[in-house]
Amino acid sequence: MIVIKIKTWKDWKQDFLKWVQTPRRSTCKEYVDYMETLQNQVLYKIINDTCDKYGNMREDQIQDITEAVERCVAECAKETRKLIDDCQPAKLL
Repeated sequence: MIVIKIKTWKDWKQDFLKWVQTPRRSTCKEYVDYMETLQNQVLYKIINDTCDKYGNMREDQIQDITEAVERCVAECAKETRKLIDDCQPAKLL
C-alpha cells in the first residue's frame, strides 16, 4: 500500500516557524554562556594586572573587586537569557 502525504500551506508554515525559531533561541543562549565565560577569564586577568600596577592593594581588596565584577557579569548574563526567552518564544501558534 502506498501512502502519499500532501503538505498544505499550513503544514509548511508550521514547519518553517519551528525551524527558524527553535535553533535561534538555543544558539543565543549558548552565545551568552560563551561570552560570560570569556568575560570572566579576561576580567580576572585585567583586574589582576591593574591591581599589580598600583601595588598598594591587599589581596582581600583585589578579591572583593573580582567578586563584584563576577556578580555583575552573572547578573547581566541572567538578564540577557531572560530577554532571549521573552523575545524568542518557544512556540508560535
